[in-house]
Amino acid sequence: MYRKIEPALRMSRNEASARYRDSFILMQMDSMKLSDDVGTVHYVGEDQNEMFALAVKLQLPFSGIVDGLNHRCSLGGVVVGG
Repeated sequence: MYRKIEPALRMSRNEASARYRDSFILMQMDSMKLSDDVGTVHYVGEDQNEMFALAVKLQLPFSGIVDGLNHRCSLGGVVVGG
């Protein structure tokens, strides 16, 4: 299950991970540069596969799934796709 964040929030990947620690976060980044980690949080959800399917469906440019802090510890990182 996922929910839309309205209004969409602008923050860094680290801020999003800390704010939504138990969730997977669909973010639209400002650019593909790794040094530019600021973007817009559109959706958060509990199921990683559901979030990836949503990202594919929406086809937002520079979007990807960011893991919350609790997931990052167990899964080993942040996943950002274009």
